[in-house]
Amino acid sequence: MAIQDDYLPCKSYQGHDISEERISKFLNEKSKKHYFAFLDETGSVTLRSEGYTTEKSRDKGLESVLKNISDSKKVEIVKEGKKYFIIVKAGNNKEIARSCDYSSQKAADEALQALTKVSPATAEEKTSNFVEGQMLLSLEGYLPVDMYLDRERVYDTYGITGFVKFRTNDRKYYFGVLNPDATLYLRSKAYDSEDDRDDAFDVMESSILLEENYKIENLNGDYYAVLFEDDEVLAISDKFETFIEAFVTTPGGRPKEYIGTMY
Repeated sequence: MAIQDDYLPCKSYQGHDISEERISKFLNEKSKKHYFAFLDETGSVTLRSEGYTTEKSRDKGLESVLKNISDSKKVEIVKEGKKYFIIVKAGNNKEIARSCDYSSQKAADEALQALTKVSPATAEEKTSNFVEGQMLLSLEGYLPVDMYLDRERVYDTYGITGFVKFRTNDRKYYFGVLNPDATLYLRSKAYDSEDDRDDAFDVMESSILLEENYKIENLNGDYYAVLFEDDEVLAISDKFETFIEAFVTTPGGRPKEYIGTMY
């Protein structure tokens, strides 16, 4: 996951190998983080990423930019002081890339028009968990609920709600989100490496408060609250007997007086 406000100076994104689509990906030797950038035909940087701890998370960030850059709701030009910047946001409304500065609105508009011509087809293809807007929920890769309980908690970002991270005997990695009463709120699938698990955990943290990042899915007559980002399932709840029981566990369904205590 990108580190907030971790952009390099624009000149640091220059001088690296560039693809046919004029996109560069590189490791900064000083920060030991991975970055990507979009450059124009003159070699000037038109869009840059923050730092990612792994190549895989960097490539997922690039894929998200390519997916959202043509969506007018995800791209905007902002003025900060006397400078103008192009900002690209992900589905959870989090900033995932920004341009170098422009001295005028017109210059920023022209750069944005050039950027939106980049085809999403340049992103790495991956299998989608959605078909025509519907999720294909499967419990494969998830442990029974009690396997996520009674474990040492990580830090509690959301008040008394807790996180757990652990590895099982088969060397698979998982995370869980616990309710204040120590019952399970959300659980992850199995990951082959600790880095992959932690990357998914970081995305989960940035999405967990957003109502629009939840779906309620029916599987074999049981209902599950599903947290997702773009087309990736991040975590699922325990099963519930009714749609309403699952829905009231999510940010959109929780009684307002619990917001701030449950999260």
